[in-house]
Amino acid sequence: MQNRPDNNYYLVFNSQNNPLAAKVQSVVEVLEKQRITKIPKSPKQIMGVISFRGEIIPVIDPRVILDLPTHQFDDFVIIVHKVHNDRYNETLTVGVLARNVSNVIEVKPLDILPASEFNTVIPEKYTIGVFKNSGSFITILDTDKILAISDHTIHDDNQN
Repeated sequence: MQNRPDNNYYLVFNSQNNPLAAKVQSVVEVLEKQRITKIPKSPKQIMGVISFRGEIIPVIDPRVILDLPTHQFDDFVIIVHKVHNDRYNETLTVGVLARNVSNVIEVKPLDILPASEFNTVIPEKYTIGVFKNSGSFITILDTDKILAISDHTIHDDNQN
């Protein structure tokens, strides 16, 4: 599966002023600003839930998980991902809050550098690497690792 051509495409988006990217394979859809229903006593990274194609899905703020500064966006998009949770051996649909989406670009595997070579604000354990695009460096997120934290929290809260 690593050599499939679509593995080289990444959705570029912004969270705060940080350009980030996620593999296109995990992205289901990008939604314009939606009404997010708050869930009482939910973990702080879970903004609430939305209805997506008849399914209620959680909306995660990755800035909380990545320990980045947070403030409320006036305008935002929700990037809907399919992520695999190894702990429960299941695939979940999760919305991720972002300021905006800029484009989809192709990045050759040889152009992806280890995040450890850069002073990124994103913890290295949540990244696939970094690449240069139009003069700026973009961090590629490992969405399965980032969103698995939220998935664990959702499941653990339901067990209490």
